[in-house]
Amino acid sequence: MEDETLKELWKAQNDKLDISVKLNQLLLESLQKQKAEIKLSHLARYKNRVAIFGIIWILFLGLLVYGNQFKNPFFSTSVLLIALFNVIAVYVYFKHAVLIKKIDYSDSIIKTQQKLIRLQTSTFTIGRILWLQLPFYTTFFWSWEMIGRMDIRFYLIALPITVVFSWVAIWLFKNLVPKNIDKKVVKWMVKDSIEYKSISKAMDFLNEIETFKKTG
Repeated sequence: MEDETLKELWKAQNDKLDISVKLNQLLLESLQKQKAEIKLSHLARYKNRVAIFGIIWILFLGLLVYGNQFKNPFFSTSVLLIALFNVIAVYVYFKHAVLIKKIDYSDSIIKTQQKLIRLQTSTFTIGRILWLQLPFYTTFFWSWEMIGRMDIRFYLIALPITVVFSWVAIWLFKNLVPKNIDKKVVKWMVKDSIEYKSISKAMDFLNEIETFKKTG
């Protein structure tokens, strides 16, 4: 009789522990998802602000091209190409903001993590693309006259600077990828960025849920 009573008490205690663990798990999951949502909401607002600033910048560049009216083709072409890169960036940034708002935090952790990985990858990609505009900030003042008269300042200063900037842009485009995040230069460039930190932190919050489930 005593054995049966002890078994029942033991079972009741185990049931209470199971319920407690499940409640703690649900509480942690809710809290961590809320933290991730807040972090990503801030990121969405940041991306919208950057995109709006980008639109203003593009309009300014458009005014410059309109004012020049291709009197200097190097100036107009350089500014137009810079504007094109920024149009792409504005579109992608608004798209990111929409994607963040569409994240359903009631989905499984794995699905949410997959969306965040895609967002992180896309953020790296647009950053790499934007670096490709770098050389055009060094060509807007070129002119046929400068090239034709064999101006030594062009061949010894302006052209080498453009070559260096082009090399840097191409190197960054090739190397600024998520798999290189542990490399010193890449880590130094992205680790403190709002975008990288926000997405990484949100993923950490979700990872903590999975860790608790496994250890629990």
